[in-house]
Amino acid sequence: MTPLTLPARPSGPDRNGLFVVSTHKVRDRTAAAPNQWVPYGTEHAWQPGTRRTLCGEFIGGWTVFWERRFSARPAAACAACVEMTLPEASRNRLDPIQSSASRAS
Repeated sequence: MTPLTLPARPSGPDRNGLFVVSTHKVRDRTAAAPNQWVPYGTEHAWQPGTRRTLCGEFIGGWTVFWERRFSARPAAACAACVEMTLPEASRNRLDPIQSSASRAS
């Protein structure tokens, strides 16, 4: 059995960026990275030193994936977090994101 190695937390300038956080994680079953933890479900953007994602979710108890930088490309990326990564001028041109609760009414 091989020992489990956890990714080290970046220090210095590498901590200045957005990392993936998620409420759930699973083991990767692909041959590329066997048995590594990967996010399961929505991937949110988080900046070290804060307690909330860019979309405002509190991350208490969530898993931080230090080896994964947040990207808007995966389909699992939180739409509100992606919107918050855009420049202010770009955000003003977009239609506001509505929650499913407000669409139902």
